[in-house]
Amino acid sequence: MRTHVPASLVTHSRFVALVAAIVVSQLGVAAAQTPFVPYFFKNNIHYDKFDWHIYTTDHFEIYYYPELERHLERVAGYAESAYQKVSGDLRHELPGRLSLVLFKTHSEFEQENIDPSAAQEGVGAFAEPFRGRMVMPIDEPPDLLYGLIVHELTHQFQFDMIPLSLLSNNIPLWVNEGHAEFERGIWNPLDLMVVRDAAVADIVPKMTELQGYGTTGPSRLIYNLGHALFEFIEARGGKEGVRAFLFALRKSAIGAGGEDPYEEALQLKKDEFDEAFDKYLKDRFKPFRDKERPADYGRDLAPNRERTSFIGAYSISPSPSGDLIAVVTGNRKEQELDIVLVSSKDGSVVRNLTEGFDKDMGFGHLVQMGVQQAANPWLAWSPQGDRVAYFVRTEKERTLIVQNVLTRRIEVRIPMKSVDEPASPTFSPDGRTVAFDGLRGAVGDIFTVSLDSQTVVNLTTDDFADFAPTYSPDGKYVVYVARVSGSQKLFRLDLDTRKKTQLTFGTQDETAAQFVDDHTLVFSSTATDPAVPLEPEIARNGNIYNIWTLDMTTGELRQYTDALGGNYSPVVLNEGRTSRIAFVSYYKNEHSIRTLDRQEPLHTAASDDFGMPSPAAAIDFQAPLQHTLLPDRQRRKGTFEKMFLDGRPPINVGVTSGGDIFGGSQISFGDVLGDQQINIYVSSVSQYRTFAASYLNLSRRLQYVLQGYVQTQFFYGQLGGAFYDPAFSQFLSRDLAVATRSSRGASVIGIYPFDRYRRTEISTGVSQINEEYSDPNLQQQSLDYQR
Repeated sequence: MRTHVPASLVTHSRFVALVAAIVVSQLGVAAAQTPFVPYFFKNNIHYDKFDWHIYTTDHFEIYYYPELERHLERVAGYAESAYQKVSGDLRHELPGRLSLVLFKTHSEFEQENIDPSAAQEGVGAFAEPFRGRMVMPIDEPPDLLYGLIVHELTHQFQFDMIPLSLLSNNIPLWVNEGHAEFERGIWNPLDLMVVRDAAVADIVPKMTELQGYGTTGPSRLIYNLGHALFEFIEARGGKEGVRAFLFALRKSAIGAGGEDPYEEALQLKKDEFDEAFDKYLKDRFKPFRDKERPADYGRDLAPNRERTSFIGAYSISPSPSGDLIAVVTGNRKEQELDIVLVSSKDGSVVRNLTEGFDKDMGFGHLVQMGVQQAANPWLAWSPQGDRVAYFVRTEKERTLIVQNVLTRRIEVRIPMKSVDEPASPTFSPDGRTVAFDGLRGAVGDIFTVSLDSQTVVNLTTDDFADFAPTYSPDGKYVVYVARVSGSQKLFRLDLDTRKKTQLTFGTQDETAAQFVDDHTLVFSSTATDPAVPLEPEIARNGNIYNIWTLDMTTGELRQYTDALGGNYSPVVLNEGRTSRIAFVSYYKNEHSIRTLDRQEPLHTAASDDFGMPSPAAAIDFQAPLQHTLLPDRQRRKGTFEKMFLDGRPPINVGVTSGGDIFGGSQISFGDVLGDQQINIYVSSVSQYRTFAASYLNLSRRLQYVLQGYVQTQFFYGQLGGAFYDPAFSQFLSRDLAVATRSSRGASVIGIYPFDRYRRTEISTGVSQINEEYSDPNLQQQSLDYQR
């Protein structure tokens, strides 16, 4: 038990103090304080006021607010479909309904209070193990949102099958994340790229020894290797083999079995398991080992990691003259992303446009594209050649930055308050307008913003997820990517008529296109030569981004690379009458910049469907189970509805060196959204009691806590000359000098953040303290002496 005793004793029987200060007040009982202020972190700001409602389905309680109600019916169908899939695969049922907490966009998801550490751009969603909560934004395209729900729901089944409260041994992260990706059953081209690369480059780690995110490779590598590993287990033992492996892990984790889970489920020792998985990957990707490496395209133009602090090249944009390339790269020294200019001749670094910490430039950080759109442009160079445009994170919104490449001065800042998650900027031919993709109502569209008036216009306004626009050289139309029926295809949008025309077809994925000339596009695609059909297994393991061109006048498609890893983010380097194609290439866990001359293509194909208008009834993703919204299952959430006990209350019991018995406990309650918290603390030493309670409200931008306490402490007041006549000291024993201090008080603390770095903190409180000796005669003597 912790108590707080002032340095000087109160010399009168009662003392009342009213304190108002800018700092948090320290009241009488340390145990009553609530450490809710994130002093050493950025402020977690609630920019929005969420009016929470609850909708109940067979297996979920869905928490939503009116702004996303139009999506509720389809999301409920996705959730129930996901439950049937995961439950059927694992032959397992969960004991009760799960809480599915939905946010309209990722910027609103970052305001959640369930797990503040997850409130950041790098976290797409999360599953919380102790209260059965799944928390996510719904701004993904429909098929990817369904996959995200399957992924997080799989975690809830894992938590039920292998309860974390019973663990005596850690479960490797690749098990949880790999199994969730396995259930999702989707290989993104960039995810498959890193597994294929690891297998062919012989850099697969020993999975039985791999902990956390590992020490090398991208952060999603353990997701992807884990995904492949569960496919390996399924190849050996089917779905039953996967279930057997999970239950063997359960027995091992809770200490219920002495046999190694690899031996029990797969009849393999750990080293045999690692060798078998390594061989499985090498055999699986053997057909790709003779494909092109980055060195086949010439020298690397990315910043030299040995001579500079920069590492990798994640997106590129060329200057109009073709002599410079703007590169988004990692800065190992500052632990941030930077934009640097490199020579297109030898890759030497010319200038760092974002040198120093991003905060000093007036923003949080450069926007990093998510895994689904990482192959699309992150920045753009103006046609006049003097400025680059990119998006940064400021507060809730992202801000468009237009920066002068010569002076490093930021000339234009446009906060995108009306559009969520803007990305992939591109300049119009006159340099006065920037087109980009973004979200409204959790649906992706193509927008433009005038650099003069800052007016934002929605160009596409449809139900499909639209990305990565680029202007035609004459500025009369834009070409962009739309996700249709689970694939990303190129479309053309005429700006005068708003007519949309689909340019590429098939089940392969395309990325953002750039104009080589007034009628030819260059882009990346996972397509292969249609004249040479692939075996299904090879096609599944390929899915490789390569460089293609499309002649929009003839419909001719040309393939120029056949990579082992992947080639994406192609741009055009103008060199007078000729031009080269520069692109990002991935191999051995490194992103390099390579170039090629457009000479003879590897393959040529014709698109019979070229030029046909986009079908009016294009089919988007449909979940296996359809759900009909039932209004009688909707209700508004009460402020204190769904309060839970936060863990098991600790019970402390003991005996002091003086023989007094002491004990205490603390109980904490929180609501399902983490917005409301109630804490109660009680303790006792001998006959002296302490009680403290606090209520914390985090649901608004103005966060506040109410606290109150009552406490009685004892001490030995043998202070002759201070409390009583020193002549009595020789007659007082230690026991006669026992005194008590009774204190009670209350306080209100408020915090209002102005931005992520500044806030004001205000508190006010009242306390009352009473001290007296247990012996009534000594107490009277003390009062008489102090008068």
